[in-house]
Amino acid sequence: MTDIDEAPRRVRAGSPTRSLVTARILRGRDRVITDQVVRALAAASVVVLAMRITLPQSVLVGYLVAAAFFPLWLGTVRRYRFAPLILATGALAVVSSLWLQIAGSGTRTVDTSIATSTTVLLIGSLLGVGLLLWARSVLSPSWVAFWFGIGLFLSIAPSSSLFHSNPWKFGFYFPVAITFLALARMTRRWWAEVLVLLALTGISAVTDARSAFGLLLLAAVLVVAQLPFFRAGHKGSAILVFAGLVVVSIVVWVVGQAAILGGYLGSATQARSLAQVQASGSLILGGRPELAATLGLMRSNPGGYGAGVAPSWADIGVAKSALAAIGYDPDNNYVDSYMFGGHFELHSVFGDLWAEAGIVGLLFVAVTLIALLWSLSRRIADGTASGISVFMTATAIWFTLFGPWQTDAPYIVLAIALAAVPRRPRQRTNSTTLSEGPRQVVEARKPAFSSSASSASAPDAG
Repeated sequence: MTDIDEAPRRVRAGSPTRSLVTARILRGRDRVITDQVVRALAAASVVVLAMRITLPQSVLVGYLVAAAFFPLWLGTVRRYRFAPLILATGALAVVSSLWLQIAGSGTRTVDTSIATSTTVLLIGSLLGVGLLLWARSVLSPSWVAFWFGIGLFLSIAPSSSLFHSNPWKFGFYFPVAITFLALARMTRRWWAEVLVLLALTGISAVTDARSAFGLLLLAAVLVVAQLPFFRAGHKGSAILVFAGLVVVSIVVWVVGQAAILGGYLGSATQARSLAQVQASGSLILGGRPELAATLGLMRSNPGGYGAGVAPSWADIGVAKSALAAIGYDPDNNYVDSYMFGGHFELHSVFGDLWAEAGIVGLLFVAVTLIALLWSLSRRIADGTASGISVFMTATAIWFTLFGPWQTDAPYIVLAIALAAVPRRPRQRTNSTTLSEGPRQVVEARKPAFSSSASSASAPDAG
C-alpha cells in the first residue's frame, strides 16, 4: 500500500481540481511574463529619458514617453511625500512663465523659439519626475539609477569641444558615477559604496573637476557617518541631522578649498583658483560670478521676466555693474553672448527659473530644495541613505545654486526621484514598512549600515 504522505494523489484528467490547478499555473505564468514586460518597459523608458534624444522645438523623445505613460505614473506620484507638491508648483511655474511673457510682450522682445524650448524643458522635467517615480515602483531606486546611467553613457558626444577639453568632466563623470554607485548599492555593502565614492573623488581631483571633487567627498563622509560606530548612543533626529549636514558641508568646503589652493589638485587648478580668489575675494564668487549678476537683476526687477523674454540694454547694464562690483571684468564674449545674447542664462537653476517664471519659479525651487533636504536628513537619521542618493541630492543642491537649468535639469529630476520618501500605508497597525507603489516594494526603516550581513538582507532604500 502506498503512503499518501510520500506519494501525491493523482488528479484525474478532466476533473475540476485539475482544471483549477492548471488555471492557477497559467495565471501565475502570465503574471510573471507581464511583470517582466513592465520592468523592461520601465528600464527602457529610463534609458530613453536619460539619452536626451532631441526632436524639433527642443522636444525630447523621453518627454514624449513620459507623457504617454502619464496614466501609469499619475497614481504613483501620490504615494510619495512632497512629489505632488513639487509637480503642482512646477505646473504653476509654467503658467507664471507664460503669463509674465504675455504681460511684458508689449515693452520687451520675445524670442518664440527660446520661449518654446524653455517651456518644453520645464514641462518635460515634471513629466520626467513622474516617469522615474513610476519606474522606481516597478524596479527599485538602484536599478532606476543604473539604467539612467546607461542612458547617459549612450548620450556622450565625443565630438563636442567640451568633451575634448576635459573628457572626464564633460563626458564620463556623471555616467560613471551614477552607474557604479548604483551597482555598489546593489551589493548591500557600505564599504563598496565608500570605495566607489573615494575612487571617483580621486579621479576628479586630478582632472580639474573641483565641484565634483567636493560633492563626492561630501557623499563619502555622509555614508561613513551612518556606520554604527558614529551612531552609537544617538537617537536619530532629522532636525539634528540637518544641523549636522550644514556643519559637515562647511567643513568639507573648507578642507576642499584648502586642498585646491594648496595645489593638491594640480598646479593648473591652483593657479586658476588663486586668480579667482584674488579677483573677487571668494572662490565661489570668483568661480561663479553669475551669482552676482543674478542678485543684481533680482534687485532691479524682482518679479522676473517670462519665457523667452530677451534682456534689454538696461538689464545688461545692471548685470555688468554687479559683476564689476566683485572685481570681474564683464566686457567679454561670455557675458555678452552666453549670458545675455538674446536670452537670460544665469548659470544657476534658481536664477534661470526666476528669470523665466518669477516668484513662482523661486517657489518651485524652494519646495524642491526642502523636499531634498528633508529626505536626506530623514534617511541619514534612519541610517538608510545610500551613496547614490546622497551624491545626487548634494549635486542637485549645488546645481540649484551654481548650475544652468538647461543642461542640469536631468540630474535634478533623477535626484528628486531617488530621494522621494514613500508615504506610510494607512491601514497597517503593526508594520513599520513603507510601500513604494504597484510592485509593493517594501522599504525598511532598519539602518542599512548596521553591518555587512544586515546590509546584504536590507531592502534597497534610498
